[in-house]
Amino acid sequence: MSLFATRLTERLPLLRGLLLTCALTLLLGGCSSRFFYDRIDAFIVWKLGDYVTLTDAQKLTLKNDIQAHLDGVRENELTRIAALISEFAGDFESLPVPASRFELRYQQSMELYDEIMLGLVPLTERFLRGLSEAQIEEFFTRLDEANEEMYDEYLGRTPEDREKARNKSAVKGIQDFTGRLRKDQKLLVTDTLARMEDASDEWIAYQQEWRDQFRALVTRAPEGEAYTEKLTELMVYPRQLHTPEYRERVDRNRVMLTDMLSELSAGLSDRQQRRTMKELNGYVELLHNLAKSE
Repeated sequence: MSLFATRLTERLPLLRGLLLTCALTLLLGGCSSRFFYDRIDAFIVWKLGDYVTLTDAQKLTLKNDIQAHLDGVRENELTRIAALISEFAGDFESLPVPASRFELRYQQSMELYDEIMLGLVPLTERFLRGLSEAQIEEFFTRLDEANEEMYDEYLGRTPEDREKARNKSAVKGIQDFTGRLRKDQKLLVTDTLARMEDASDEWIAYQQEWRDQFRALVTRAPEGEAYTEKLTELMVYPRQLHTPEYRERVDRNRVMLTDMLSELSAGLSDRQQRRTMKELNGYVELLHNLAKSE
């Protein structure tokens, strides 16, 4: 979960609502999931109202574009995601799960994620090009306010508070699949997190650089493929903006994380093992239901 969340924060802010809503949809289960999936387009248009005031025509165009993309994801991607999760569930049939397997599944999931993001580039470009100068100014003013609030909230915490929140989030994310962890398992998780390198300053600097380049692109609005190419870089391949030092630090942290997950899998009880597989296979069933819903 942490790896996926990390990649989400590197993506275009106005699309985070769409992606996070998709993730929440997958937690709702059964018919309710189909109900909400079919209404994500309206939700995202509504959520964008927090950043920019849209005309009725803009709302309708954006809603239709999002729905068309979601239909494509439903038809072409959901079964692929389900197949990947099914393979991941199968990894837990024989313990421990090697660290290399966790890394493989991470890379595979990011490849699928990037493909979905590529599909969002055209509709995002149409949306951004359709904004007036006043709307662009409003959008970035509100976006800057939201980002500053996020940074202030993060930096305003003490290191101890940040550590406590991080540990609580990580343990909860794992327990959502395994069920309650033993004390030694929780200690393995928190000790690993404590050994990870802090990249907060580099992350904030990177976010600011990303936002500056994004604003320059939207404000200048170059003609032709230059706009599409730069927007694709920012949305799908933002890692290119990372400094070598930041990239190496993140990669080292990921190695520690996959090693920890492998060690944790070695100590799973039979009950935890069964529950993990059941939870993962539940996502598989849910995705298949969404894929075939009309």
